[in-house]
Amino acid sequence: MSRQFISAFLCLVALIALVRGQSQSGFISIDCGLSENSGYTDKLTGLNYTSDATLIETGVIYNISSVYSRATLAQQFLNVRSFLEGARNCYTLKPARGNTKFLIRASFMYGNYDGQGKPPSFDIILEADVWDSIEFEDESTIVTKEIIHIPQKNFIYVCLVNKGSGTPFISALELRPLKNSTYTTESGSLSLFRRWDIGSRTSETFS
Repeated sequence: MSRQFISAFLCLVALIALVRGQSQSGFISIDCGLSENSGYTDKLTGLNYTSDATLIETGVIYNISSVYSRATLAQQFLNVRSFLEGARNCYTLKPARGNTKFLIRASFMYGNYDGQGKPPSFDIILEADVWDSIEFEDESTIVTKEIIHIPQKNFIYVCLVNKGSGTPFISALELRPLKNSTYTTESGSLSLFRRWDIGSRTSETFS
C-alpha cells in the first residue's frame, strides 16, 4: 500500500470526522418524499435528515426506479416528492431565530420515478424571484442548486413552478445558517456558480 494512498485515506477519514463533529444547530435537512414522522442520519456526512411532510401539503411521493438505486447513491435521492397538480407548489422554511443569512440548497434526481423515461424541465423560485431552471441530461443526472439568501421575514418560500415541460419534483431541500460576514453583498442573493476543492486527492463530496 503506497504512502500516497495512506495519506489520502487518512485525510478522508479526518474530513468525515470533522463533518460529523460539527454542530447541526440551525440546520434544516429535508429528504423530500420521506415517509411522515421518519428520519435518518446520513452515513457519510452524519447529517440528520427528516421528512418534508410538515412543510408542504401538496405533492405525491415516489421511489426512483431500482435501475438507478445504486449502493453509492445518497439516501435522499432514493425518493422524490412530485407535484402533479398546480402551477406552483411551495415549501415554507422557518429558520431558527438569531441568524440573518443562510445557504439554501435544493437537489434533484429524476431516476425515472414515474416510469416515463422523460426528465422534466421546470423552474425553482425563491420568495418572489426566479432562482434558476432545473434541467437534466438524463435519468441519472443529479442537479444541485445553491444560493446564499438574506430573508426579509422569519420564513422562506421555496417554490417549484410547472412551465409545461414536465412535472416538477424535488429530492432534497437544505438550509444552513451562515455568519453575517460570510460572502458579503450590497444587495440581493448570491447564487452558486461553481465550487472547487483545491488540492483534494479524492473524488468524495461533502455537504
